[in-house]
Amino acid sequence: MLGGAFGHFFFPDKFYAIVPDFLPKKEVVLLSGIPELLIGLGVLWPRTRAIAGIGFTVLCLAFLPLHLWDLVRENPAITPHSAAIIRVLVQFILMWIGWTVWKRWR
Repeated sequence: MLGGAFGHFFFPDKFYAIVPDFLPKKEVVLLSGIPELLIGLGVLWPRTRAIAGIGFTVLCLAFLPLHLWDLVRENPAITPHSAAIIRVLVQFILMWIGWTVWKRWR
């Protein structure tokens, strides 16, 4: 999460392709980096680890529609198509990891 947040803040243009055209790309990318930063920091301390785990699950769930949309659109951001399929599957694995962290540390 901390690496993702770093990317959102210092290389936001790398994420623009996944943001739908009707949204302000730079603002969406920068704003989505904030919860990534907070979750990444939260998981470092046992006291906040459970809430960070459930936050991670929720964030991945919130990003899932973007990855599904990218999977079926004409010019996907994630190519080749097999990589886009793998990315969606990884999203489910990440949600499971966050859920597991929450269950273990609550």
